[in-house]
Amino acid sequence: MTSFDVIVIGLGAMGGAAAYHCAKRGLRVLGLDANPPCHALGSSHGTTRAIRETYFEAPEYVPLVQRSYELWADLERDFGHPLLTTTGALYLAPKQSPLLRGVTAAADQFNLAYERLAPAQVADRFPGFKLPSDFAAVYESRGGILQAEVCLKAHVELARRLGADLRFGLAARKWRRTTGGIVVTTAAGEFEASNVILTLEPWACEALGDIELPLTGRRVTVVHFDAFDSSAYDAATLSVYFWATPQGVFAGFPHVDGEGVKVMRHDAGDVCTPATVRREVSDSDVDEVAQFLDRYMPLANRRVRRSYVCLYTMTPDNHFIVDRHPELPGLVYAGGFYGHGFKFAPVIGEILADLTIDGATDHPIGFLSADRFRSPARVSAESRTNQSRDQKTGSD
Repeated sequence: MTSFDVIVIGLGAMGGAAAYHCAKRGLRVLGLDANPPCHALGSSHGTTRAIRETYFEAPEYVPLVQRSYELWADLERDFGHPLLTTTGALYLAPKQSPLLRGVTAAADQFNLAYERLAPAQVADRFPGFKLPSDFAAVYESRGGILQAEVCLKAHVELARRLGADLRFGLAARKWRRTTGGIVVTTAAGEFEASNVILTLEPWACEALGDIELPLTGRRVTVVHFDAFDSSAYDAATLSVYFWATPQGVFAGFPHVDGEGVKVMRHDAGDVCTPATVRREVSDSDVDEVAQFLDRYMPLANRRVRRSYVCLYTMTPDNHFIVDRHPELPGLVYAGGFYGHGFKFAPVIGEILADLTIDGATDHPIGFLSADRFRSPARVSAESRTNQSRDQKTGSD
């Protein structure tokens, strides 16, 4: 039986980053993924992903995304290929929307720069956006676009350069605790390690069923449109945008040559699993996004260039889970990234390496603990081992 220091199961955005950070810190790493690199069955595929600093979901994410900006820059330098372009992010919603309040609250708490824009100002600066009179907008300059597939390759290739053994097309069938650590069974035999990192996203719903995590999968359709006027969505002046409308929350990207304008509904979708998801994109899927564009971004809706399905992995409060298995020492996991996790991949990888090597992390991840979903009796019976060092010591 071949032994390693850590086995990473699932080599998407988070698993690739975890393998890289573990290898960078000198661990003997085995990575396993049932699928080929950059496959389209989960949520890491596609050419682009967003990054933004004024985090409306919760201000607690701001320090984590700020660290991600640093780590993406480091990765870009080491890999020798552009990964991140920052040209700003735009948030558009009714004036009293929770989305706008969330953006400004996070920015104010961390002293981040932003601009408030009235409909006339939006029309002047971003002519492709049709803002109703009772809406407002907030603009942040640090929003950006990540080259998603290149980012995935960067973590994997740099991990391999550091000695990681990463095997795609090889599934982990099961794992069990032994006196020597954790044994993982595959079609190629058994492998043993002191630690295992699980980054399985929609497959985690079943794989972590023994600890009853409230994870569910959601089907989300992504549509790329040719624009009537691509200059109205110029990637040189804007990167990403979020609309909170009475019809739903929509997210999108500017016009990119060969990609068109990329838009998806962010807050809805059928509950599913990787086995039950409907992969085909229907006319009604496209119509929902096209109707949004007709109302709010009319210069974008010329014709559909392409469309596909992503799988979000959800928690009840829409926040991530990063924790240790309560009954299997040496196993750490991360999941529930809800379609907005990709930007955090390098810092999640760093955190998972911390938890694997040190049993704790300096990053403020207490709000991501699985304890928030457990009964008080169960929490009191389990040690909370994934909290940050400052929380463990009580220091500021």
